[in-house]
Amino acid sequence: MGLLQLLKSQFLCQLIICYVFLVSGLIVNLLQLCTSPLWLVNKQLARRVNVKLGYCISSQMVAALEWWSGTECTLYTDPQSYPLYGNENAIVVLNHSFEIDFLCGWTFCERFGVLGSSKVLAKEQLSYVPIIGWMWYFLEIVFCKRKWEEDRRTVAKSLQKLRDYPVNYWFLLFCEGTRFTQKKHEISMQVAESKGLPKLKHHLLPRTKGFWITVQNLRGTAAAVYDSNLNFRDKAAPTLLDILNGKKFHADLYVRRIPLESIPEDEAECGAWLQRLYQEKDTFQEHYAKTGRFPGPTVSPPRRPWTLINWLFWACLLLYPLGLLFAQLLSSGSMLTIVFSVALCFAASLGVRWMIGQTEINRGSSYGDKEVPLNNN
Repeated sequence: MGLLQLLKSQFLCQLIICYVFLVSGLIVNLLQLCTSPLWLVNKQLARRVNVKLGYCISSQMVAALEWWSGTECTLYTDPQSYPLYGNENAIVVLNHSFEIDFLCGWTFCERFGVLGSSKVLAKEQLSYVPIIGWMWYFLEIVFCKRKWEEDRRTVAKSLQKLRDYPVNYWFLLFCEGTRFTQKKHEISMQVAESKGLPKLKHHLLPRTKGFWITVQNLRGTAAAVYDSNLNFRDKAAPTLLDILNGKKFHADLYVRRIPLESIPEDEAECGAWLQRLYQEKDTFQEHYAKTGRFPGPTVSPPRRPWTLINWLFWACLLLYPLGLLFAQLLSSGSMLTIVFSVALCFAASLGVRWMIGQTEINRGSSYGDKEVPLNNN
């Protein structure tokens, strides 16, 4: 282990990264709250301001992946589609197999300049989570309850609000509805067999209704669907804790652009189209498993410096007063003060570890984990 890698694995360095993220995130949440009156006066300006504020939070996590971990990304895509990325609204369909696949999706957005405005279909409970959830609320993220009769109306209403969004955005969609596990896969394939659908080896059955309602409400606004498959070289399965420890990985991302007008408007036909898409996605994953690469030409979009600059800004802003505070505490000689400071750091580390734990596969959603027929929402 090199000196730099040893430094990255130290608890103090990780605590500093987490401290900057937590405190800056709460500051940004407060700034977002202060934009509330602006929504009444100039909604489009409020949206643009919140895109910038949201970037201050999400880019720190991307910076951890790109600059702290040094994880590299190779993009497999059509050279004719490449110039369009970042210059149009799109629905990005991602596989859901890794603990950091959401972070890789954000990195994909960052490489093409749409990270601050990226959208996602998320559980309603996440809107109450400080920092990320509150940021998403002001970014008009689409929240759902996973109850189709309610979601049909609320999700459609939220998507309709995005039709006049002032900047380009990507809508990230995990159509499988939950992260891949062996148990969920077995149950999902039982459903596939009962419905006469071909079985998938590397994916769960997609939830067609959520995809259909997204496509229908973004027609005329989004130009295409970006079908995306993610894998890591050497069969790695990185976690957020690995990234925080500075471990380096190499991601391979296969993306193909599908014009939105080529997707059927009828709900049943759209659902059948999505099932075929996932059968094709499965063949791409199988190709990767056998050859270690996806088909087609490759390109490596360069890292942009803004994620690192943003983190350095917040680090300089927040670490200097913290250092002065701890120096004063230590110089005071008060044992009670010192013990309180150590306890505060310990509590902060536990809080960060809890947040990281929520991304772990074994702590993931139980959605799709029950041995009952699944509703294909």
